Amino acid sequence: MSNAGKAQPAAAAESANWRLLACHNFVSQDVFVTQDRDIAAMCAARDKLLIATSRMSVEVRDLNSKGLLLFAFPTTDQAVMIDYCEGANFVLSLEKTMTRSVDVFHVRAYFNWWVEPCNQVPKMREAGTEPESNDSAGGRRLEIVELPAKRHGLSCVACCRQAGTTLVAAGRTVSVFVLKTAYDKTKKQMYNDFERLMQLEIGFKPNSVHVCEDHVACCNNSEVLVFQIRQETEAIKSLEAAEATTTGSQKKKQVAMNIPESDVIPDDPNYVQLRFESDESTEWVNASWEQELKTVLHPSCFPVELTLKPVGKIRKKDLEDSDVIVLGPRVNPPDVCKVAVTVDPDTDLVSSLEVSAVVLLYRNFNRDSGPVMAFHWMPYYVNDSMAHPLTEAMSNAPKTASFVLHSGIFTKLRTLACLVSSGKRGYLYRLSDIPQLVSIYRYSKEAKSVAVDTFFLHALTIAGLETYTVPILYESKELIDARRTPSGKPTVMVGLRPFLGLKTLLMSDQHLVMASAAADDAVTSQEATEPSCTLYSLMKPSVDQFFLDLKEAASMRKDDDLLSYINAVKHGFRLLNLSIALKGRYSCSSELLSVYSDACCILGDTFLKSELSAERESAALYYSFSEECIETIVNRILFFKGLVNKAHLAKTVAQYIRMVCEQSAALSAKKLVPMSSTLADTILEIFSEECPEYLHKLVLCTSFAAFRSEKALTLLKRNLFDRRQSHGQAADSLACVQLLLQSGNAEAGKAMLKTLSKEFLMPVLLEMHELVHRNQVLTPLGELIKATRPDVYFSMLVHLKNNGTMVPEQIVLILQHSASPQAEPHCVPMLREFLEATLSSKRTNAQAYPHLFMTLIRAYVGKMAPYSGSGSPQQTPVQLVHTKPATLFGNRASWLLELPPFLGRTVTKTCNQYSTTINLAECCICSNCWDELLRMQSLLCSDLLPASLRPQVLELLEQSSLLESENYVSLKVLCLPPAKALALLLKSYPTAVLEFMVHKFPEDSGEWVSLYTSVSIKLQAASKKKKSGVYKSIMDGALSYLSQALTPEQLVDLLPPGKQEYADYVKQCMERYQAKLLREKIVALGTELKDMM
Repeated sequence: MSNAGKAQPAAAAESANWRLLACHNFVSQDVFVTQDRDIAAMCAARDKLLIATSRMSVEVRDLNSKGLLLFAFPTTDQAVMIDYCEGANFVLSLEKTMTRSVDVFHVRAYFNWWVEPCNQVPKMREAGTEPESNDSAGGRRLEIVELPAKRHGLSCVACCRQAGTTLVAAGRTVSVFVLKTAYDKTKKQMYNDFERLMQLEIGFKPNSVHVCEDHVACCNNSEVLVFQIRQETEAIKSLEAAEATTTGSQKKKQVAMNIPESDVIPDDPNYVQLRFESDESTEWVNASWEQELKTVLHPSCFPVELTLKPVGKIRKKDLEDSDVIVLGPRVNPPDVCKVAVTVDPDTDLVSSLEVSAVVLLYRNFNRDSGPVMAFHWMPYYVNDSMAHPLTEAMSNAPKTASFVLHSGIFTKLRTLACLVSSGKRGYLYRLSDIPQLVSIYRYSKEAKSVAVDTFFLHALTIAGLETYTVPILYESKELIDARRTPSGKPTVMVGLRPFLGLKTLLMSDQHLVMASAAADDAVTSQEATEPSCTLYSLMKPSVDQFFLDLKEAASMRKDDDLLSYINAVKHGFRLLNLSIALKGRYSCSSELLSVYSDACCILGDTFLKSELSAERESAALYYSFSEECIETIVNRILFFKGLVNKAHLAKTVAQYIRMVCEQSAALSAKKLVPMSSTLADTILEIFSEECPEYLHKLVLCTSFAAFRSEKALTLLKRNLFDRRQSHGQAADSLACVQLLLQSGNAEAGKAMLKTLSKEFLMPVLLEMHELVHRNQVLTPLGELIKATRPDVYFSMLVHLKNNGTMVPEQIVLILQHSASPQAEPHCVPMLREFLEATLSSKRTNAQAYPHLFMTLIRAYVGKMAPYSGSGSPQQTPVQLVHTKPATLFGNRASWLLELPPFLGRTVTKTCNQYSTTINLAECCICSNCWDELLRMQSLLCSDLLPASLRPQVLELLEQSSLLESENYVSLKVLCLPPAKALALLLKSYPTAVLEFMVHKFPEDSGEWVSLYTSVSIKLQAASKKKKSGVYKSIMDGALSYLSQALTPEQLVDLLPPGKQEYADYVKQCMERYQAKLLREKIVALGTELKDMM
């Protein structure tokens, strides 16, 4: 790709790194030698050092024990490259067999490598085959799995540190193997295996490959290509298509929210600008630019400057002369953009999904930059859970990766970065969102080897071991908000130690390992037989120890350069915060948390004394991050009383207390230490002066009992003095009620609650509803509010349900527990009213709550059942809660008025006060006395009640003995199937039949014919004149309907012959039928004329 494009020159002159006094001090240094003269390859496995030697073995040395040789496990052939997977705990080896004609390579994975061989024969097999035996010692023997890779021309291998994904490069082809756990059914054992997933074709031959989760990097001496392998479902494709329309400037604005401008270097000296233009305008006139570009670039590839217009021959000549941009896609397709992905046909891991490669980074290093020497991943796996690790492990279900290339902890990956280094410069790129260059390291001398972690970069140069800081690429939102001032220089040299004659640098979890160069050729045969490779192991300092050294070094220059001191402490604080985020708070040592608190207090003190208001506001935030107890921090702030303006101190104390109160769910045990009453009174006075609108929250919303004192009550009453009704006045009044209730003066609290307006009290209760209910049980304050202001309490419950804060079942449970867990639904106050408000609301999908419908019906039945044997129920007591009218579920059917207890009479609104008689003719028929009956009729007439519940409702009515009284027969009719209900009405209440038929069968002529037939039979058998008149009216109504629904022939066939009284119905039917025919003819003629025109 040397002719594909050239690197643009740097826009500005390169300046030296900012240097600080040496403050990076290694804890210890150990020196040891290998048993072999030459080191073929090395890698670190946690704090073990693995050294591949020429003796076809790998030495395992313990870096925590001064490089002690623990044992050595054999390799099948000579290892030329090794790598380690921490997630699956295996060693990957590229081995070479020497032959006369050509070298033969093998790729092998060593499991159980930590078990000392002890003259055991290793188990060896090829990937895809099952283990030969399942002996009891199988799990304690070295197991070798050979990958089915091409055996000639292999150049390099690599494996993912967490997922175990393995890359094997041969020429321009990179094979991807995934690690999986297989099960042998015959031997009933689990075993590790590899499967070829895909092959990747890139534009150059890599010297090294690297993989981290689903990201792949390929490097040679002059080129670096980083891309992401994605699985694309249809949802992801549509999302990426929308993102592809976003311009480069818009994407940069989005990323700017995550990366401060001061941490981004806009001019990358190795950036290759790819512009897509065409020379032949006629060829591109009707071309689809989008489709053409998709043949070259994935829509989510790195930002590319696109010139989507034809250009002429003159422009082409200029381009050839300058040779600084790449032509494409028809004239000269840039091969570097192409990553061909071929999924293995035998795999079923991605059978139904598309896999594509998204190019994230391509850089070309020219002669001035030097050849690419090293590439390192920098993943940020953040443990942001607040739970204890043991609790989290026991509660969480086993996590399965969403993509076969993802590890089990992929969801914790917040940021991914990479370091690309030549002998002269190191370039740190952030790959998340839009890849950006965030730091350039300029080594003092030519570097031989480089190692990096999330905190420091170490470069082994001719001058010695140079240590630099690494920009913080992950921070919590609170810290990003706190950075109102520039964060300082991102690249700082903090250490330089003289080491000469070293060539290799390697980093483990806690150590830095350096290997010396091989002995000169001019050595005697006696010297050659002795070990000549010396290794140095330096134990890295902990982050808290580095901060102490950094603070000490910066303090020496504090008087001369205060800004440098602040930047140094600030950077150390960010390192401490990052260390806590990566480890998880429960896994951090007490020393780290103590130093972190110290750093918070130092920064808080520094910004508190600042003259800038923005920095003074940051002081409270840094104090809130500290682990110190509240009393210590407040006293620390007030200690500056003579040095800082008193108003500034009071404002800082108020801000700090507010932040601590908002963090109450995640406060440490030290912060929850009770404070003295004197300090609490001081804080209350500060809040009363600085932010009186927050005073009530100190009393109501904090766990500190010292704030609920007589002093708080006095200050709150002072705020209420001569103050109009408002949201703040209601909040302060509620805090007073809480304090009065706490002191045993509940009556004064009731009196204060009664004076509050519902308009202002209810929003306060909605905001702090935890004060009313705790663990689904009413608190003492909640009981007082419910008893004194039931209207406000009921409205709060309805709003909590409507805004999704609580589900209806929770509220029903709270109401049930507030009365008695064994209480019947009709005995639970507000339960019926809440269910009615919920189930009748348009915001509720009533069909999803059949159990709530049954609870409401039980409440209705339970209220009516005690009075089922009498004429009418007793007068119900006056409700304390405003409820909806009896027609809340919809209008009742008109035929219900023909049934008892109304029997054709109008339901009155006033009670006649003599409802003790059993005589139905004299019983009260007001809406108040029969409220439950009217409401249940409204519910049974509506479409809200699922049809499947009606048999259950009928069974409940029969069990309650409610149907023993005729006054409730209407409920039975509403629950019966229509045919049975009609038979019951026709037998006992024929006056309701016609309206029932209109209600239930408005368009079913067959049912009307059946009704006519049944009534004809009953009319002939009727002996009483009164009943005959009722049946006669039913027959007239049925014939009236049938004359409109049947044809004349059908009506004549239905009527008995020779009956003159039916002539009017036949005449009506004929007129209607003729009108219908005429109407159809007119429509047909009009349609024909329209077609002719």
